[in-house]
Amino acid sequence: MNASYLNVACGNCFVADELWLNLDFAPASSVVKQANLLARLPCPDNSLKLVYSSHFLEHIPYSEVRHFLSECYRVLATEGVIRLVVPDLENICREYLRCRDAGEHDKADFCIIELLDQAVRTKVGGRLGEYFKMIRQNPLEFAEMIEYVKQRTGEDVLNAPSILSLPPMTILHKVKRKLSQKLLSTWIYFLTSLMPSAFRQQNISYASVGEKHAWMWDFYTLSAKLAEAGFGNIQRMEFHTSNVTDFPLVPLDMNPDGTPRKGRSSLYVEAVKCADNT
Repeated sequence: MNASYLNVACGNCFVADELWLNLDFAPASSVVKQANLLARLPCPDNSLKLVYSSHFLEHIPYSEVRHFLSECYRVLATEGVIRLVVPDLENICREYLRCRDAGEHDKADFCIIELLDQAVRTKVGGRLGEYFKMIRQNPLEFAEMIEYVKQRTGEDVLNAPSILSLPPMTILHKVKRKLSQKLLSTWIYFLTSLMPSAFRQQNISYASVGEKHAWMWDFYTLSAKLAEAGFGNIQRMEFHTSNVTDFPLVPLDMNPDGTPRKGRSSLYVEAVKCADNT
């Protein structure tokens, strides 16, 4: 393996370069390699300069987080850097309180969706999907919220890319994935239909794999977990800053227009595999 940089759970945002290894559970491109990201990472010990992961850690069950971070530590060379991007619990909570105190109740209500929906949703898209649909149907009425949602999450609700705008290989992968998900969903719906309805409502979720959040992080708790895994020099970054001199801020964390790709509610943290921790 000649790669020096690893992008874990890259989705459709990756660097198509031989120096980068892009991994995902369900690859959306031939540039991305399929891998079980909660198992052993497919990289030799002490081999990488950088491990990068955006909006993945919050999907990992809390009990599995230490193993994942330990795997990142294992594959990094001494002085290698891990860069993690996650929804920022502190940011969301502070924004909610600010909006509610200022009487900006529509914005405060969206912060509730931003915080809770992916943790509790029981169907594909959840409350957030319903909210986006409502906005698209009434764009003039929700003009202010359209801009607010984009600032918070990076989502351009009215101009989300169509599947037809993606490269042919990506379309093929997406069609295959949707077919397999459809078959699996049909089987799950059949099995759960045999259960009591009260049990289904309380315990069964039909959200897709990768939709739900298993935990939320702020700088303090994420720093503690990184330190527990052996990392040092843990620092808060911004979407446009990095201690890695050649880190490709565009396209990973920044749009070409200089705005944050994942909005202003994300936390950016970098840490180092220090020599005295090996």
